[in-house]
Amino acid sequence: MLASLVFSLSCAHSPDNSSKFDASIQTAEDVGRLKALETQLTVTPEKAALHAEYQVIDNIAVPYVLEYKMGPGDVLEIVYHLKYEITPDDYRLEVQDRVSVNFPFQPQFSTSVMVRPDGKITMPLIGDVAVESKTAMEVAAVLNREYMKYFSKPSVTVALEAFNVKIDELKKAITTAARGQSKIAPVSPDGRISFPLIGGMQAQGFTVAQLEKMINERYAKQVRNLNTTLILLEIHHPKLYVIGEVEKPGAYDIGSVPNLLNALALSGSFKKSGQIEEIAIFRNEGLERPIAFKVNISRALREGIALANIKLKPGDVVYVPKTRLDEVNDTLEKIFTRGIYAVLPFSAAIGATYSINRPYLYP
Repeated sequence: MLASLVFSLSCAHSPDNSSKFDASIQTAEDVGRLKALETQLTVTPEKAALHAEYQVIDNIAVPYVLEYKMGPGDVLEIVYHLKYEITPDDYRLEVQDRVSVNFPFQPQFSTSVMVRPDGKITMPLIGDVAVESKTAMEVAAVLNREYMKYFSKPSVTVALEAFNVKIDELKKAITTAARGQSKIAPVSPDGRISFPLIGGMQAQGFTVAQLEKMINERYAKQVRNLNTTLILLEIHHPKLYVIGEVEKPGAYDIGSVPNLLNALALSGSFKKSGQIEEIAIFRNEGLERPIAFKVNISRALREGIALANIKLKPGDVVYVPKTRLDEVNDTLEKIFTRGIYAVLPFSAAIGATYSINRPYLYP
């Protein structure tokens, strides 16, 4: 499940400092200064009131975020809750339930029958009788009415022999030694997911709550006294993006690339044409406004600067340019026209929106 990246470029092309990069990382001290800048720009509970996109929960400033919508590769766990408590309502027959029909005065007609898939049973003399969704007493009343055509006082009684058969089948399908009454279900590449009894259904594009509601509605049509809970175990997000003069530009899971050097390694490293003295990083996660900074990888590798301290974050965009970078505006234009659209499909998931109005001047 993927959503497009949007850069909202409202800054003017001007020669003043408002379009310069926030930082140029060349020394270990610069790394510390970058951290100080992020600390300065971090949205605190006090600052949250000034930013409509933030809210305060338990004295922590957190952004308003849309509910996550599932996509291919996500892994869900469905937990089944079977209700065994006493209910005031009489049990109603379901398909595959078995009942015994007793004729005290005509025992030759007594029988044990199973409810067929069409919801009916077949009885001597009277043929098919619809019983699905009826109680045992209601079925007995129907049979007595029909058999009065043949006997003056049939006195038919109906008793349950086997019931909740679908729940028993479901329990066999879902019970595992490791996880109890639950099932692991991945979202397939076509965006669909499958569950016992109810089969396949669309998952891509739905939130967990929406899909859980749909699942419970489907199960309710087949099995009574059952409720399910859906848990999202694995997701594809968060990601970061490496583009420009690298061998394998694209999106990468943040968990596998904790720092800049890892990101470059996973992307096949930079090409000979890459300007590694001015690698640009754009960051927006949890800040009052996006920041852009440059990193001199060449000098870092040459002088042994600990760039491992520059941790990449969800939504970061790493851009290896072909020529030297001057202004943020020019860099973003290059990313858009020859970078991100060239390596990511229009449906590519980048959970960040950059609105660069007044880029911060690195002190």
